[in-house]
Amino acid sequence: MVHNLNGKILTMNAVAERSLGIRMADVRGKTSDELKNYSNWFKILFQDLKEGETFEYSLNNKDGQDFDYQIIKITLNKERGEILKIIRDISRAKYLDRMKAEYVTIMSHKFLTPLTNIKWSADFLLGDNIDLRRKEDNVKNILNNADKLVKLTSYLLNIAEIEEGLFGYNFEKLDIDAVIKEVIQNYFEESRQKGVEIIYRKPKEGFYFVKGDKSRLNVAISNYLDNAIKYTPDGGEVEILLEESGNELKVSVNDNGIGISPESVQSLFSKFFRDKRARAVHTEGSGIGLFIVKNIVERHGGKVGYSADGGKGSTFFLTLPLYKEL
Repeated sequence: MVHNLNGKILTMNAVAERSLGIRMADVRGKTSDELKNYSNWFKILFQDLKEGETFEYSLNNKDGQDFDYQIIKITLNKERGEILKIIRDISRAKYLDRMKAEYVTIMSHKFLTPLTNIKWSADFLLGDNIDLRRKEDNVKNILNNADKLVKLTSYLLNIAEIEEGLFGYNFEKLDIDAVIKEVIQNYFEESRQKGVEIIYRKPKEGFYFVKGDKSRLNVAISNYLDNAIKYTPDGGEVEILLEESGNELKVSVNDNGIGISPESVQSLFSKFFRDKRARAVHTEGSGIGLFIVKNIVERHGGKVGYSADGGKGSTFFLTLPLYKEL
């Protein structure tokens, strides 16, 4: 945008018009005092900046959304008093800065809890006259919290690889039915201890082939099942349903747990997001699992989603294209 020393708008490009929600025809030759509807914008735009100085501010755009902007002043023609104001939308950069800060805070807490538990148990084991049963309990506590750290570290490495485009895949023809059965077997002991029954349903016996990476799809389905078991009350049920529809397969994991707050549905698969109900029941969740699931499934050409039945329980699903012979 270019204006003169008297604050009159001389010109602006199409990008500025779209960003500010202003038509050049409506503002050419007018000053900020005359632009009642856009006075907040222009009071900021006419800040008395030094040459090359930058100024950052936040304002609502024409749609009522908050955006972060940066203004840079450059004198185009000193004799005519023509001043160029370069307006940059830095909302994305600001968002990433906030995410980094939030990331450090969240991860610090996620690592601190298991590390504290490990240290406490280790200190206890260094004591004298330790009861054998309490010794076993503390060793189990150390192993359990070490497993949590390994899982959390693995998640963080996965996120880094996803965002850097290094999350590798080894695609092959595989039977998704076999992957589901393997995941169920891996969670058999955990579900048994909690008294949660895992029910697996599919249309019929046979092979259900997809083109995919077995280990990655195992991670995706495991995340769904892990959450379902975690948030289902003791003695409840978790159902895994495999369906074939047209040219795709759909894997759904249903539980009768705490459900999801309606206002959280749109953000479920966002990085670090956790629903308020989940935070109230399990404070140790990382908010990473569903983000990884989404990236894995989309890399396979599929989709992820969520549905609920009257607020009772949750159903998370993923779809995968059926394998096609060349």
